[in-house]
Amino acid sequence: MKKLGIIVVASLAFMGAVVADPAVSTPTAQAKTKVSVVSKKSMSTTKYQIDQSKAKGAYAYSSNLKKKEFKLSSGHNSVFYAKSQEKIKVGKSTRVYYYIKSSTNSKLAGWVWHGYLVKPILSKSAVAKLVASGQDLNPSSTLLKQPSAFYSTYRSYLEKEFNMTGKLTHFKNHQARVWIADPNLKTYADTAMGVWNKALGRKVFVTGSSKNFDLVISSRPSKQWDGLNDGIHLYLSSTALNDKTYMDSVADTPEIRALYNQYENVAEAYKDAANGSAEKAAYLAQGHTLYDQLIAAQKAAAPSATSYWEGVTVHELGHSLGLDHTPYLTDIMYAETSNDGFSSSVNGKYSWNSPKDPNDTRRETPTLSARDVNRAKLGMELGYW
Repeated sequence: MKKLGIIVVASLAFMGAVVADPAVSTPTAQAKTKVSVVSKKSMSTTKYQIDQSKAKGAYAYSSNLKKKEFKLSSGHNSVFYAKSQEKIKVGKSTRVYYYIKSSTNSKLAGWVWHGYLVKPILSKSAVAKLVASGQDLNPSSTLLKQPSAFYSTYRSYLEKEFNMTGKLTHFKNHQARVWIADPNLKTYADTAMGVWNKALGRKVFVTGSSKNFDLVISSRPSKQWDGLNDGIHLYLSSTALNDKTYMDSVADTPEIRALYNQYENVAEAYKDAANGSAEKAAYLAQGHTLYDQLIAAQKAAAPSATSYWEGVTVHELGHSLGLDHTPYLTDIMYAETSNDGFSSSVNGKYSWNSPKDPNDTRRETPTLSARDVNRAKLGMELGYW
């Protein structure tokens, strides 16, 4: 049964971008620039909050931007209602402003550039209820469609609830350059990169070079793990890669697990039985039979070497996207235990020593579950890639 690892080496804080106030670029620009209302119309009442990461130093104005009504930072925690909008021409540029009014403070009212507004983030209790109502460790479409402030506010909570590691590999514009240093691994790497790119609908992993890369794929000897990712290096075990019989021992099905548990129980009973007794001889014979059955079942269920190592590489690239392990056999990010002793233990929703879906067969092909994909999408929202 394969062992896959992750070594977390860094965690970087995600910072929102600062956007300049489009109404005025200098203290005197507004007085020199012609401002006119192009159109004005009502809109269905919508709740908003100020996106403070973008609205630093910005203001709400009167119509035609003639007067500053209030500084947007003063409405930090306020909920505003917008009922009308107007299109304003400032010089040669046209912008859309919403008229907003605080639900609790009538003095906080005025016209605001729509780019400074975000829909109110959910309360902690609402988020907890949403998480609890969804599939375990699988962020719902609702959770994946929240404003940026939501992810910065609930970062720690979301990381815990969905077993996320944080930023591991460097990405620029949602893209990481991958250098395949060992040409023998090119097929595995190209397939694995393609699997994630297709699932996420964009080229997240692209081919790099020895001088231009964010992640290096190579191999090194190990009997402890099949794959390991430290954020900069993704290793496959050369020990296992060069073992022509290795595929005969990696399959993980309900039948194999049942035979393995029976064999372990008989082995313990054999140790406890009196030497020379008929009971000890019976346990020995039973153990040999179970062992032969176990080996036969593993060989029968063995994946092809190509498919298996492609799957291992998909798993390790998942760590680069910020995903930690799960206890679900049907996820490519599955691990037998939350703390295997050779890689960083999972600091997630809960610990485990056995699969949550024991009646399923382990995913050992270069494919992804919906849980794998949705967690990766959450990683993007959290700024990991």
